[in-house]
Amino acid sequence: MSKLSALIAEARAGLSIQERIPEARWEAIAKRCRSEEIADIRERIASLKLELASVEEWDGDTQDEISLAIFKFSYLLKLAVANA
Repeated sequence: MSKLSALIAEARAGLSIQERIPEARWEAIAKRCRSEEIADIRERIASLKLELASVEEWDGDTQDEISLAIFKFSYLLKLAVANA
């Protein structure tokens, strides 16, 4: 069972709702990822890409947020695979 959600929640601890998870915390998450978490990251990226494709063209803010999430999870995947 993947612990990715718990790792992300732990990384968000102490941050305000407006603050993004700092890069150092993404790196710390990646070091704790195993095969289950890597699979979960891949699934999340695929799901986000599907969601992005369904967003209305006029909704640039939502497109930007989803694109940022795809970028962050792709970065996390790269780090996690390198550490595996």
